[in-house]
Amino acid sequence: MANMYNVTIIFNPEKLKPLITAFNALGITGITVTHVEGCGAQHGFKGYYRGIENDIQLLPKVKVEVIVSEIPVEKVIDTATTVLDSSEIGAGKIFVYDVEKVLRIRTKETDFQALQDSHGGTIAK
Repeated sequence: MANMYNVTIIFNPEKLKPLITAFNALGITGITVTHVEGCGAQHGFKGYYRGIENDIQLLPKVKVEVIVSEIPVEKVIDTATTVLDSSEIGAGKIFVYDVEKVLRIRTKETDFQALQDSHGGTIAK
């Protein structure tokens, strides 16, 4: 069995569509997208609500998670860094985790078979 990895990427929302397009070109079609808030080196910013200054500590971000097996994880990372490349603080982070098991609830298929779509294609390669 090939190794499986969960690649989690947190980045600025305006780069979501280009990243999805690039992942589709790699053959990755199964992704999870979550809209999140967070802060790191940016430390937020000062905003105004009804004329009152507020410290906004958490900034809007997008978290994309994809499980990969057949596609080399380094290729996924390289694609993401190319699409998300920015010289600005807050461009994002990529986390890679080993995946021990995948189970499709409906069919009870496991691991790589659980990552295949029902039409014969691959959700995560």
